[in-house]
Amino acid sequence: MTGEIDLARVVNRRSAADTRLVESSETAGFSTPTRRLLRQALAVLLLGGTAVVALHEWFGLGAGLDAAISEVLYDAVVLGAGIACLIRAAEYKREHTAWLLIGAAILCWGAAEVYWTAFIEGNQSAPYPSPADIGYLVFYPLAYAGLAMLVRARAHEINWRLWMDGLIAALGTAALGTAFVFDFVAEKATGSTLEELTTLSYPTGDIAMLSLVVGVVALTGWRPGRTWSLLLAGLAALVIADIAYTLQSTEGTLPGGEWINPIYLIAAVCLGAAVWQPRAADEITSPRGRDRREIVVPAVFAAVMIGLFSMQYYSATGGLSTVLWAATMTAVIVRLTMSDRENRRLLEAVRTDSLTGLGNRGRMEGDLALACDQASPGRPAMLYLFDLNGFKRYNDTFGHPAGDQLLKRFGVLLKEAIGDDGSAYRIGGDEFCLLLTCAEGRFDAVAKAAAEALTASDRGVEVAAAWGAATIPTEAGNPSAALQLADVRMYAQKESRRGAPAEIELPAGDAGQAIRAGRG
Repeated sequence: MTGEIDLARVVNRRSAADTRLVESSETAGFSTPTRRLLRQALAVLLLGGTAVVALHEWFGLGAGLDAAISEVLYDAVVLGAGIACLIRAAEYKREHTAWLLIGAAILCWGAAEVYWTAFIEGNQSAPYPSPADIGYLVFYPLAYAGLAMLVRARAHEINWRLWMDGLIAALGTAALGTAFVFDFVAEKATGSTLEELTTLSYPTGDIAMLSLVVGVVALTGWRPGRTWSLLLAGLAALVIADIAYTLQSTEGTLPGGEWINPIYLIAAVCLGAAVWQPRAADEITSPRGRDRREIVVPAVFAAVMIGLFSMQYYSATGGLSTVLWAATMTAVIVRLTMSDRENRRLLEAVRTDSLTGLGNRGRMEGDLALACDQASPGRPAMLYLFDLNGFKRYNDTFGHPAGDQLLKRFGVLLKEAIGDDGSAYRIGGDEFCLLLTCAEGRFDAVAKAAAEALTASDRGVEVAAAWGAATIPTEAGNPSAALQLADVRMYAQKESRRGAPAEIELPAGDAGQAIRAGRG
């Protein structure tokens, strides 16, 4: 045991040293005091500036300081958000290009705000479009490219279902935005061709941005981490503010005033807050398990499309044809749901032992791989392998049908013994397996209850279980090592019960070292 602990300490120290080496190699251009000073200054500017502007615009505080608050401070906050993203780009090489593009996009937005403040604010004869519009519109392609590069840097092993969910969510969002925003603005747009194109460019960019945001959220399996949440929330808030400004500018659809400005700054703060996020990235990966959420995205957006098409075409086509079209789409969704349910039923049957009702070897291998990925020294998992002693004699004495009934009874008792502490499997003729993911302090009690559940006595024939265990990840870090270690320990116990020396070839590597250390 001492050897195992020392080895773990060495590995942990080495891992920590490797982590520090990677972190130092990814950080460039700023010393620690400089970074700390910049972060503190940006925090004051972004959070404090946004709060001041919000109090001014929403509650009328500082009424005599309109120019200083609504113009100078407002522009400074936007530029500060861009600088924060550039700092992130300088510190993290793997995401350098992505944050550089996002920072450049925000700085273009900030430059446009500065130009607007200096040359357009209060100028009734200002041209439209103006150089400020160039900065505003350049923001979109740069932000799209930065977001795409960030997805590329963080996406690993994404299956086709998540890619399709992202595409469906993005297209559905684009359809909704076009129906409710773009078409409305297109009807109200006036002026020369260049003026109309400029006016329509804003809702087009906003709809594409919102679609991309929703698509990325779907790509994360609707579980965006903190960094993704802040970034996507910032872009979404920017789109909302743009749409509100467009509706405000179109025949007074929304109340006038500068109440929208704080929403823009909230967006800027969310984007700039990336500089405070932890070094570890929120990776985008496909979940190993499958759940009912896989059907949610296509079903929800199909339902949205039914409502959208019904709304748009009800007046242009006959009511009966619209009802029939909507009914057809509803039937498609129902069929898709039924197919998914049937597929899950078949998958469950394939992964279940038909005799005992426990999981079979295929289910165990999948669950064990997931446990190895999720377990940690502070929250370990435990694998137990059981082999029945005396079962062959039981079969020979009472017949195979009686043996099958005994196995079936063992399956019921084993499932009751472990409860919610883990999962039980039958992985061979008379071989069972437990995978415990409960609190470490319950491992021994559950193992004892499982061993008792696999014990029987009938007319002088005794059946009991020999077992071996492996702790994940402290003793074995992958499924193969865990199975090998538990198997060796199980047969060592089996041989010791027979009274013979356990002459068993030990596995190479960590598993063998763990057993030798335990024997020593």
